[in-house]
Amino acid sequence: MDRKIDSIFPGQRLIDDGDMLLWRALPAPDRISVGPFVFVDHYRHRSRRGIGDKPHPHAGIEVLSYLLEGGVEHRDSMGFRDRLGPGDAQWIRAGRGILHAEQPEGGRHGLQLWTSLPPAQKFAEPAYASYRAADIPRVQSPGVDLRVIAGRVGEAEGPMKMTTPTVFAVARLDSGATARLAIDAAAELGLYVLEGSVKTPDGPALGPGTLAVLGAGPSLAVTADGSAATVALIGGQPAETPILFSGPFVMDTPEHLTQARRDYSSGKMGRLDGVPF
Repeated sequence: MDRKIDSIFPGQRLIDDGDMLLWRALPAPDRISVGPFVFVDHYRHRSRRGIGDKPHPHAGIEVLSYLLEGGVEHRDSMGFRDRLGPGDAQWIRAGRGILHAEQPEGGRHGLQLWTSLPPAQKFAEPAYASYRAADIPRVQSPGVDLRVIAGRVGEAEGPMKMTTPTVFAVARLDSGATARLAIDAAAELGLYVLEGSVKTPDGPALGPGTLAVLGAGPSLAVTADGSAATVALIGGQPAETPILFSGPFVMDTPEHLTQARRDYSSGKMGRLDGVPF
């Protein structure tokens, strides 16, 4: 049985200034997570202006990035340096804490997402990996181009291995095309619209910047409603609670948030361009 929409959350339009458009779908006022995902930023900008181009920390999470267009240079306090291009993906286990910076090479269109690490892994050692577009499984059907970055969708399994069982896939649909996806019936899943408009059976049309949380079921059917559309499927095993935010730190207790802030200010997360000062 195809999954139906349980609830709809319009993304927060945080920036829209003619150069950059930034939607934030999670956390939402009435929804803190979908599967292990606790943060979803969707951005598009024309210039080399970035969101995270200045050194900044993360802790208690895994950071996922996926580029639809453009390029970016990554560097961090663990010594990892990398360049990402269209269709590439990136994974950072921030764990006990890492500083990083992302310098766009020009205009970009992409996603940055965070998953909450389980309490026992909040202070794990940081780690880094990236995946080229050619290494990300591509499943094509009439009018549909699906990329599976993490988890399993149908017969395709993504190369990104997360601490918590996770599903992350991006599909491009031609006008009027329908993607029919076999998915884990036990996973908590959401559908985020990046471009165009889509519909599920018996559901309303969903426009850009919208996150729809799906009900239970082993399959999903989604149709491009009108023009071509791009959607992301996110979710997996529900995040363990409690989930506490303090800026770029996501922990399970106030004491762990305090420790993360202390570790950052004391330099235990490393330094990047003199940060922290």
